[in-house]
Amino acid sequence: MSPSDEQANVRALATQLGERIDLAIQEGRVAGFLPDEAITALMSSAVRLYAAVVEDTDREIPVVDSTISTTEAMVVACALLRAQRLNPFDLALWFSRTPHSRHSAPGA
Repeated sequence: MSPSDEQANVRALATQLGERIDLAIQEGRVAGFLPDEAITALMSSAVRLYAAVVEDTDREIPVVDSTISTTEAMVVACALLRAQRLNPFDLALWFSRTPHSRHSAPGA
């Protein structure tokens, strides 16, 4: 399979999964829709992919669109912070990083 075929297949799978998840939420079928382990694996992969692309390209990618509420964004942000045993002070330090400062040497 060529890289472009694989990319198209992954894009189609991601779209299909997103549609099924959205439908389950709309229909109120979230309890037990996916086991906790599957949600963790999905979130972990998405976070690793996002971080790898941002670090590799030095550009910010919109991580959410207008379908994500502020509450939903904060629930996930807080869960990620807790999972890494970080606090709001740690978040402030990371938040102040700019794309350009990621690859520059300390003190440069």
